[in-house]
Amino acid sequence: MSHEHEHDAEPILRTSPARMARGLAIIGITLAIAGTILMFTFHSMIANPPPVVLIKKPGPPPAPAVAGVTQITILQGASVQGAPSYDPADAKVPLGNKLLFTNADTAIHTATSGTGASDPNMGKVFDTTFVNPGAKSKELELKGVKVGDTINYFCQVHPFMTGKISITAAAAGGAATGDSSKHAGTLTILQGASVQGAPNYDPNPLKVKVGEEIDVVNADTAPHTATSGTGASDPNSGKAFDTGIIEGGKTVHVTFNNVKPGEIPFYCQVHPFMTGKLTVS
Repeated sequence: MSHEHEHDAEPILRTSPARMARGLAIIGITLAIAGTILMFTFHSMIANPPPVVLIKKPGPPPAPAVAGVTQITILQGASVQGAPSYDPADAKVPLGNKLLFTNADTAIHTATSGTGASDPNMGKVFDTTFVNPGAKSKELELKGVKVGDTINYFCQVHPFMTGKISITAAAAGGAATGDSSKHAGTLTILQGASVQGAPNYDPNPLKVKVGEEIDVVNADTAPHTATSGTGASDPNSGKAFDTGIIEGGKTVHVTFNNVKPGEIPFYCQVHPFMTGKLTVS
């Protein structure tokens, strides 16, 4: 009988009980280490949730600010603990002024009077409620304040964000600020304006009178301008007004002394597809 086929077949390898036991032991040790790490870091994970983003659809933008309004910006990146949060962080508010907060961050925020959630007087002086990214709060009346008062406030979503306001005397004659009669409102460069086709300036058109002034708030994360003219090739570009470069979360003031009644187009020098219109009366 021939034995030439006895060694043709490949040997069948089988795992020994000892090798199987070692494999199961390695798996068990790995799971135990992972469980231990999770046990020691779980409370930290819960205590430091990621920033809250948009939780409701933004409603129509509020009307521009009027005379006697102190404006405060919730800064870009404020939801990161340790970063600057409100600008100015210690605002001087003339007695009788209202407050208006603009959220230049990408997370939702509040500005609520008090030192924190455990403060029994939380929200009694003012409370913005939730302000969505790129949006403004309503104009807030300060309840029960007097000259010399200092009011602390914080964000209910990110309690490490804090600021304060100090109540100062109103100007003689009852005006809240010396130039309040010339303040025509706020032009906001909207969050996401650097994306072509997205809404960019609000309100658009902007209505002012000769000699009035406005605040231009950049609620986007990119730098922008508001420059009179139709574009860089316009020989009159920037002659009526020009904000210059406004970094994300910053505000500049513009006075319309060198304008004539009529319509004036404006655009962003950084993103020329962003355009708006100024109506001067």
